[in-house]
Amino acid sequence: MNQTSQTRAEMPQGAHKVLDRRTVQNSYSSLLNLLKEGMSVLDVGCGSGSITAGVAERVGVSGRVVGIDFSEHLIALAQKNYAYLSNLSFEVADINSYDAEQKFDLVIAARTLQWVNNPAEVVAQMQNLVKPGGMISILDYNHTKIEWTPQPPQSMSDFYEAFLNWRKDAGYDNAIADNLVAIYKELDLQLINIVEQHEVSRREEDSFSGDAGIWSVVAETRGNQVVKDGFCTEELRLKAIQEYNAWIASDAQTMKLYLLAIEAIKP
Repeated sequence: MNQTSQTRAEMPQGAHKVLDRRTVQNSYSSLLNLLKEGMSVLDVGCGSGSITAGVAERVGVSGRVVGIDFSEHLIALAQKNYAYLSNLSFEVADINSYDAEQKFDLVIAARTLQWVNNPAEVVAQMQNLVKPGGMISILDYNHTKIEWTPQPPQSMSDFYEAFLNWRKDAGYDNAIADNLVAIYKELDLQLINIVEQHEVSRREEDSFSGDAGIWSVVAETRGNQVVKDGFCTEELRLKAIQEYNAWIASDAQTMKLYLLAIEAIKP
């Protein structure tokens, strides 16, 4: 990753609140069919470790789970929050240069490839860390296929467009979910399986405000970087937050984030 890409991928302070709401069940349910007692698993881009901890619980004490992330403050949170799991460890590391003495039965990455500018190389590195016959599972978005009902305020639509342009400028693939299969095929991964994991939030659900409010959080955190790098104004950022929160409280009905898990076996 170049310096711009890595700098923009760094998780802002406070953004871990979004990560901490995620579990295997609510945010990576396709893994439930893959995880077995005694497995060794590597979680690439583990963040603050909430999904990684769920993986460790499912593989049991005879299993081994490692979470890596290049964010020191997120790894520190993970190490503090999940120290009670003896089969789980966290390391500050970059997947591009990461090596391990022992290969893994399963290597996963949840919402991580969206933040790299070299996804093919990252998938190849993940493949290198899998045992022959082991599996890769990558869960990620196509941000261009988001659906809101009804449409959110124009200010948020404008901020969201600026956010995607900011991401594209750093070399990130806004449609990575739909482009992973081609990468897998180039690497000769076998038995490729696509599992729809679209995140659909509905007003009648208790979690709706928190789920739909992810874009307020993005504007409050990542938005500062978007403004600093000249992709939108501070006025637009603040207006988007205010009007979007009001929209959630009044008119919003549904939000769908397009999300796929792409699984494959290393021959």
